[in-house]
Amino acid sequence: MRFIFGEPAIFHKDALIIGDTHFGIEFRLKEKGIHYEGASEQILEKIISLVKKTKAKKLIMIGDVKECITHVDKITENVFKKLQTKVPITIVRGNHDGGIEKICDDVKPSEGFFYEGLGLMHGNAWPSEELVFADYLVSAHQHPQIELKDKLGKIHVEPAWFVLPPNKTKIKNFYKKFNKKIQLILLPAFNTLVGKSLKLNAEKHIGPLLYNRLFKLNDALVYRLNGICLGKLKNIEV
Repeated sequence: MRFIFGEPAIFHKDALIIGDTHFGIEFRLKEKGIHYEGASEQILEKIISLVKKTKAKKLIMIGDVKECITHVDKITENVFKKLQTKVPITIVRGNHDGGIEKICDDVKPSEGFFYEGLGLMHGNAWPSEELVFADYLVSAHQHPQIELKDKLGKIHVEPAWFVLPPNKTKIKNFYKKFNKKIQLILLPAFNTLVGKSLKLNAEKHIGPLLYNRLFKLNDALVYRLNGICLGKLKNIEV
């Protein structure tokens, strides 16, 4: 498994793994008075470019493929048809993916599935009992970002990887057996228009694993997309 330099994506065993594309976000932006036509097409082009660059034989999208929660909108349908002509696709259902079976035949539950030793899930639901035996549990849903302050005191926000160690005592309360060395990887959103700064003690409302503190967010190692490790979240000053 490797993080792709400069991109919110993982390459593992011939598969490109991404999350939170939120195709069709143009509709929500328009409701707010923001006209950004072609946003989904730009995301599509970026995915296709990464597929070619990595020579991926499959694409795994771990949830929130689209922005509309209840149905598949026309933008998502059109973009997805184009994407399917480039690479086979597996989707892990996210909380925004109602009706996603309409456009994809290979849809996994939000509880996740194993792919070549990795536990892949969306993050809005509890992972299945099988997934907690993985070395790495990869989750989307949180749209993780980090806040950094420059010398002039200006705060910059950027997407980041978070790698969380397990809280074994808490995990035991929910899973009888699990890999005691398991780590949780929070995958940055592929759509750069969505994101959320993760700060100390910010476990609430970002999925059951963090809400119930099964992994130690404050002790997470934070990595910029360029590969630089910023250290543990609790030691990063803003």
